[in-house]
Amino acid sequence: MTSDVTISGALQQQANTSQANTKLAEDFSQFLNLLTVQLQNQDPLSPMDTTEFTNQLVAFTGVEQQINTNQKLDSLVALGIGSSFSSSQNYVGQEISYVASEFAYEGSSNILRYSMPEQASLSQINILNEAGEVVYSTEGSKNPGAHDFIWNGETNSGEKAVPGTYTIRVEALDVREEPIQVSTVVSGVVRGTETQNGEILLLVGERAVPVGSVLNTSVGNDLSASSAALTSAMQYIGTNVTFLNSQLKHDGNQSHNIIYNLESTAERAKLLVSDSNGNVVYTQDIDTDSGENITSWDGSLSNGGQAAAGDYTFTIDAINDSDARIPYTSRSSGGVTGVETQNGQIYLNIDDGKTVALSQVVSVDIPESGGA
Repeated sequence: MTSDVTISGALQQQANTSQANTKLAEDFSQFLNLLTVQLQNQDPLSPMDTTEFTNQLVAFTGVEQQINTNQKLDSLVALGIGSSFSSSQNYVGQEISYVASEFAYEGSSNILRYSMPEQASLSQINILNEAGEVVYSTEGSKNPGAHDFIWNGETNSGEKAVPGTYTIRVEALDVREEPIQVSTVVSGVVRGTETQNGEILLLVGERAVPVGSVLNTSVGNDLSASSAALTSAMQYIGTNVTFLNSQLKHDGNQSHNIIYNLESTAERAKLLVSDSNGNVVYTQDIDTDSGENITSWDGSLSNGGQAAAGDYTFTIDAINDSDARIPYTSRSSGGVTGVETQNGQIYLNIDDGKTVALSQVVSVDIPESGGA
């Protein structure tokens, strides 16, 4: 039978070994005192048998050697744990994918993954807030295998979710209408490490993730703004980038191109534009084809007026013939005019006034006229 080696367990074992060593020294001292007294008071004509003394000395020696061995093992364990904790520091600043259902939403899109072990007759993706309330639902893939789902913070009401910790839950039924156990994988940037109950954990958002749950790591594009990272980001200036986006920064006299990708063909689809208070100010019918589509918003309002300058958001409300929402991703494009950092994260300045996290960039197009 084996047990996990933890920091608290190692410290306890070291304390046990130290106590055993102290107890052995006390017992050996008492043994020598008793032996001395017995030798002083033995009958000279009938001396005591030394075999028993010899056996006891051998036993003490064996115990002492075992304690010494334990001390060396404790040192090795402490060295190994120290090395593990030092190694965990290498995760800081990296984006990790890990087996979990809770994830940190910070205002930008999250790539979530789920694995369907078999063909499903029903599949629904639910996003829950910290209170356990469903804030967003959509139909998931019924096919077996791994699937990606990008949640941009949209809620069922069409508003933007507030930053915080959320949970993805995929509810699926097989062809016999029996529940299917669906595994989920989330991702996030490691901001630090800590130990809890002797276990080494990685801090991602407000979550503490066991190192054993990590599936892979990658250096996030929006990680610490070191000089090398900033120098690399400067190369985007003068290029045109396409990025995950649901934000519109309207100057009052411009048109916005919106790229959206539907997971499957829709029965009907609409573009919804909301103001900074979450009120829908404009709707229009858009293409329902599966795959990539392009639409635009010229600043018009549903009441016939023109939108004032300010910040807006958009969502794509796509419904299939079963009245279930179809997952989508939305993108925008623009020219990069500069680079800046916010709270240690790297952002690109776009020519329409937006700032875009470097991690949201999905493609780069270098203009023929040149660029930095």
